Amino acid sequence: MTLKTHNHKDELRDVALKATPARMAILDFLEKEHRPVDVPALLSYLTKSDIDIDQATVYRILDKFYKGNIIKRLEFQEGKFRYEITHTDDHHHLICEQCGAIEDISDCGIEVLEKEINKKKKFLVKRHSLEFFGVCAVCQR
Repeated sequence: MTLKTHNHKDELRDVALKATPARMAILDFLEKEHRPVDVPALLSYLTKSDIDIDQATVYRILDKFYKGNIIKRLEFQEGKFRYEITHTDDHHHLICEQCGAIEDISDCGIEVLEKEINKKKKFLVKRHSLEFFGVCAVCQR
């Protein structure tokens, strides 16, 4: 998974949001993490970064980022959302049902299927989501 060139301040300005320390820290964390993260992970990072913020504010920030298409909101049948930066290459996820590990996978050949759908069904795919649920190598031991 690779990140496309961007600037957090420009992203925020484009959706009429100020570049506050909390917003910048959340975007920095999501960009550094190479997996979707949940709110407790974000709160832990913000606390360690000496940013005083409550959970409700984090949810409000994430909602604004989601509505502004800065982040993706993912749900892996856990009863909660996870978040990741939008400007990553298309990729999918492997989710371990035993330990909860999440791994990105980008070479699954979905583009061929999208072209087939477009050709046979005359349906233009604009986006897709694909998750694989199973047991990771560590849990199989």
